Amino acid sequence: MLMLGPGSALAANCRVTVTPLDFGVYNPGSAAPLDVAGNLDVRCVGGAGSFIVTISGGANGGFFPRQLASGPYLMQYNLYTDPARSLIWGDGTGGTSVNSGSKPGAGKPASFSFPIYGRIFPRQSVAAGVYADSLLVTTVF
Repeated sequence: MLMLGPGSALAANCRVTVTPLDFGVYNPGSAAPLDVAGNLDVRCVGGAGSFIVTISGGANGGFFPRQLASGPYLMQYNLYTDPARSLIWGDGTGGTSVNSGSKPGAGKPASFSFPIYGRIFPRQSVAAGVYADSLLVTTVF
C-alpha cells in the first residue's frame, strides 16, 4: 500500500494518484526475481512549476533493500525508476533516484506519468503469509 503525502505549490497545484503494486504469489524456490510494475500519475493545473517525486524507505527499513512484512517475517524487495531496475526510487539521498516534471506555464493542465518498477529478490526463505509495506510518496515543489 502506498500512502500519499499532500503537496502544494505557489505557481502550480498538482495531484498525485498511485496504482498500487501487487506482487501476487511469490515462489521462494524460483531463481528469477518477481517483477511487477505500477504507475504514479501527477496532474498539475495553474501556473508554471517544477516538482520532484520521492518515495520513502518504507515502514520496515530503508532503501537497501526495502522490506515487506508479514507479522515478524520480512521479505526483501525494492522499487525502481527504470525498467532495468538499476535506479532505486527513493528521496535522492544515498544513491537513490527521484522523478521530476515541470509544468511550462499557465493554461492547460499538464499530466505526468511515472512507471514504478518493483522487484522481490529471488530465493528468499520466507514463511507463507500476506506481506505488505507502507510507503510515503511526496511531491516537492
